Amino acid sequence: MQQIALILLSLAIGVILRLSGRLPESATKVFGGWVINVALPATALSSVHGLSIDRDWWLAAAVPWICVAVACALIIPLSRALHWSRQRAGALILVAGWGNTAFVGLPMIAALAGQQWLGLGVVIDLFGSYLALSVVGIAIATVASAGHFDWRAVVRRIVTFPPFIAILVALATNHLARPEWVTEVFDTLAQTLTPIALAAVGYALRVNRISGRLGALSTGLTFRLLVAPAVIVLVYAMFDSVHDPVAKVAILEAAMPPSLGASIVAIDHDLEPDLVALLIGIGVPLALLTAWAWWSLLAY
Repeated sequence: MQQIALILLSLAIGVILRLSGRLPESATKVFGGWVINVALPATALSSVHGLSIDRDWWLAAAVPWICVAVACALIIPLSRALHWSRQRAGALILVAGWGNTAFVGLPMIAALAGQQWLGLGVVIDLFGSYLALSVVGIAIATVASAGHFDWRAVVRRIVTFPPFIAILVALATNHLARPEWVTEVFDTLAQTLTPIALAAVGYALRVNRISGRLGALSTGLTFRLLVAPAVIVLVYAMFDSVHDPVAKVAILEAAMPPSLGASIVAIDHDLEPDLVALLIGIGVPLALLTAWAWWSLLAY
C-alpha cells in the first residue's frame, strides 16, 4: 500500500509543480535525464547483485518481450490504417508495449501472491522489461523519432544507453563481493526512480489535451490492461499451466500499467509527450483495479 500511495503522490506532485509555475517548461527533460542516466542504471546494479534464477522462470522472463512483439504486430498496422503519425505509433508501442513490472508490479506480487515470489518479479523486470527496453525500446524510439531506420544510429543509441551499460556491468560483476556502502548507494539512487519518473509524467500531464487523442489513448490502455495479459494467458494455456504459480505471477506482471521507464524514453525522444503522460496518468490508477480483476479471475 505504501508503494501505491507513493506512485499516486509522486504523480500529483508533478501536476502541482507544473501548476505552481515554480519550474521551467524544460523540467520534464531534466527529470527524464536523471531517470535515464542515474536511476535506471542504479536499479540494474542494485537488482542483479546476488540474484539467483530458477530454470522454470525463463518463460516468465520472456513475457515482456512477447507483449512488445504483439504490440508491434497490432499497433503498427492500426496506426497506418488510421493515418497516425510515426511519433504516435512509437509512443503507443513503447508505453503500451511495456508494463510497469517493478514499481507497481513488485508491490502487487507481494500483496497478491506473497513475498516468496518477489524474486520471480525481479527476474521478469530485469531480463524482460528492463533488457527489452534497453535494446528493442531504444531501437523503436530512435526509428520513430528519426523517421527512418539507420542501423548505425540504432546500434549507437543502444550501446550508449546508460541502463544497457549498467546491465552488462551488473551481470559481469554479479559474482563479486560488494562493500555494504556501495550497495546502499545503489539502492538509494534506485529509489529515486519512482518519484522522479512519475513527477516528470505528472508535470507533462494535461488532461485538457485529451481532445484528438481519445482513440489513441483507448487503444494504448486497452492493449496494456486487457490484450497483453490475455495474450500471456493464451501462451500459458498452450502449455496447460495457466494455474501454475509461476504462470499466475507472469500474467499478473503482464497486466501492469504502462511502464515509467518506457514513458521517459518516449518523452526524451519527443514522441507525443501529451499522449504518453495521459497513458501513465490514467493507466496507473486504472490498472490497480484491472490487475486485481485478472488475479481474481486466475484464482478460479
